[in-house]
Amino acid sequence: MRRYFLKSLPVLLAVLLLFYALKGVAFEEISIQFKRSNYAYIGLCTFCITAFYLFRGLRWQQPLLGLGYSPTVFRASVALTTGVIASLIFPGAGELTRCATLQRTDGVPISQGLGSVVAERIIDFLMLAVLILLTMMFEYQRLLDFLQQLTWLNLSSLNGKRISGFLLALIIGGLGLLWIVRQPVIKNHLLYKRVIGIGQGVWQGFVVIGRLPSPSLFIAATLGVQVMAWASTYFLLLSVHTDIPATPSMALTILTVGSIGGLAVPTQAGIGTYHFLIGRLLTLYGFTTSAGVAVATFMHAVGFGANLVLSSISFLIVPFLVSKSKETPESITEA
Repeated sequence: MRRYFLKSLPVLLAVLLLFYALKGVAFEEISIQFKRSNYAYIGLCTFCITAFYLFRGLRWQQPLLGLGYSPTVFRASVALTTGVIASLIFPGAGELTRCATLQRTDGVPISQGLGSVVAERIIDFLMLAVLILLTMMFEYQRLLDFLQQLTWLNLSSLNGKRISGFLLALIIGGLGLLWIVRQPVIKNHLLYKRVIGIGQGVWQGFVVIGRLPSPSLFIAATLGVQVMAWASTYFLLLSVHTDIPATPSMALTILTVGSIGGLAVPTQAGIGTYHFLIGRLLTLYGFTTSAGVAVATFMHAVGFGANLVLSSISFLIVPFLVSKSKETPESITEA
């Protein structure tokens, strides 16, 4: 019963957040966005989403080459997009699905595929930190207002002394925690051993980065992933039917808040979470609450649709790649 509840929790959260976000929003407002949107920009957005997965495929290929396998960028990208539908069923399942797909098409063991995914995820977290810093540089006040709106805290009262005090307390607390976990009673505990085991697995995945055949290509692909994610958001904003001008910094803030929200409240494909957070974020740019939610709903639907189409196409391609690898195994490095 408990296991079933945990599996259904993301669905319940998605439904509740979606219901709360759409409460009081007229369906006509959402319908107008679809009828009057600029489909040329939607086309550019779809192109950027496709390029986003190709850059991710190129980036994922690099640690796999370091492990001694030779998947092409195309096959790595196909494996990536097969995980999109799996993530809709259960958050996180996409990672296992793409590794299982690459095992079928290129013979990469799932365990080693997951190790390379760990390396990717570490880089993604670092890039999210960079996105947060950039957003604070260009939209500091709006980000502060948004956090204050969500938490009902007077964040404007923060100053250098309070921040320094908080960091000092955090460092002292961290050192105290480190001393506690080094005690023999804690070190011999089963939970401690499991946590250390997970940490070692993460480190092994990270070490793969040191064996990359082309570190510069990995870095370029990582930057390409972030640029395409931002560009797809920006073009989607430009396609919206509104009198409020879309700006590059607005797209950056939406990308950052959406990424953080997806980690904090992991619902299927960001359903509910994205509508709630981005709908309220847009009010800080001059949208009314209902208009902000309508725009957020439109943006999520277009992005969701594009990802779903790409994932469906990938599922159709996989059987051909599998049959080809079985017929001529040596062709794996040539396809």
